[in-house]
Amino acid sequence: MAAKLIRGIPALALLLLVSASFGQIVRAQDASSERVIRTWVDQVKQDDGSEIEWTYTVTFNTDTGIYVRTIVDENGVLVQRTVQPSSLISPNQEELAMARDIILNDAELSGLYNSARNPELSGGFVLLREEGHPCGPGSRCLQFDMYDNDDAGHLIDRIRYIIVDVRTETIVSRDFDPDANGNETRFNVNRRTN
Repeated sequence: MAAKLIRGIPALALLLLVSASFGQIVRAQDASSERVIRTWVDQVKQDDGSEIEWTYTVTFNTDTGIYVRTIVDENGVLVQRTVQPSSLISPNQEELAMARDIILNDAELSGLYNSARNPELSGGFVLLREEGHPCGPGSRCLQFDMYDNDDAGHLIDRIRYIIVDVRTETIVSRDFDPDANGNETRFNVNRRTN
């Protein structure tokens, strides 16, 4: 049946149909690699004193590692498009949840977390290093501090300092040594750093 239907379609029409289908697949792949990091609306004063709304959107392309900031006016007309190879823009809730899931689904880290009396996982700050490092330009690395919180003793016992790249959805470091890298605070002096 399908072969009969295909034979009835002229070659040019068939080629156009296949091309259009392929184009939709490529666009769908491109769209899935674009992650909206932040969007907001701002009032912009015009030369005549009137105000219009501009919508700002920052996206991150997980295929290329490139950030794009677009501004469109209230009619959807593009005002500005800026491409950046790196950014320190804070993660959105989706990225934070993704990073937490990656950490808590890791066999080693989840074991440490679950064995603590009162475990906490905090942070999510962007880490951007120079070219040639795992968290260099094009990455989307987030830093997390896993610790055991002893409320009664007013102590925080650091378990691990973890770095996750939400671009590649991988753990960059399960055991970052904060003491050796200048991350010592009054909360972890003489405390455990596994």
